Amino acid sequence: MLKRAVIFLSLMSCVTCSGHGPSVFLSNENKPIYKSSKCDTDKPFPQMVLIPFFETASQIIPNCHTYPKHQTALAFFVFYHKWIEHFGDKDYAVRGMLEKIMVKWDTNKKISKKGFSLDGTPFKNHTIIGRVESKTIVWVWQGYDHKISQSALFHELVHMALRAKNGVADADHEGFKYRGWSLRHTNMIIESKQMLRAFNL
Repeated sequence: MLKRAVIFLSLMSCVTCSGHGPSVFLSNENKPIYKSSKCDTDKPFPQMVLIPFFETASQIIPNCHTYPKHQTALAFFVFYHKWIEHFGDKDYAVRGMLEKIMVKWDTNKKISKKGFSLDGTPFKNHTIIGRVESKTIVWVWQGYDHKISQSALFHELVHMALRAKNGVADADHEGFKYRGWSLRHTNMIIESKQMLRAFNL
């Protein structure tokens, strides 16, 4: 696992679509802060932990298994790699979003009073596994089999990226009420999850 992660990060640091690939995150200027920000089993939960390489990005964790910060950081790298591969990020809007986001992990699903399915169909009182809560916060259920790739993290990051790019998170996905989300975004999520599964995450 560690060997595969090192190889992946080495490859990522070389990728430069439109001149700035995921390597833009690798300066790690806040290394002392990232090192001290970690899960502590002796402290009460939930806890906030900073995500390394992503400036002030953080996660609220319900336990020390959901998820170690290096796993979440790797998921962010995968997401950004696939985003610039599909859509580019010349204005650094998506990069800026990832550097400020907070992910609130949960061990339980929630009921949403209203929302939209992937095809844009409205629903009421539906079980959900992810939700955008603000301009910088997403709530995400931990995922099937306790895998990030089986969670809605990438789905919610697409909402946040669209908000960063267009000013609207596109709540109805592939529907026609809001602009932004397309089949390309859905396919990007699928590809991102497949890449993350290669690391057994």
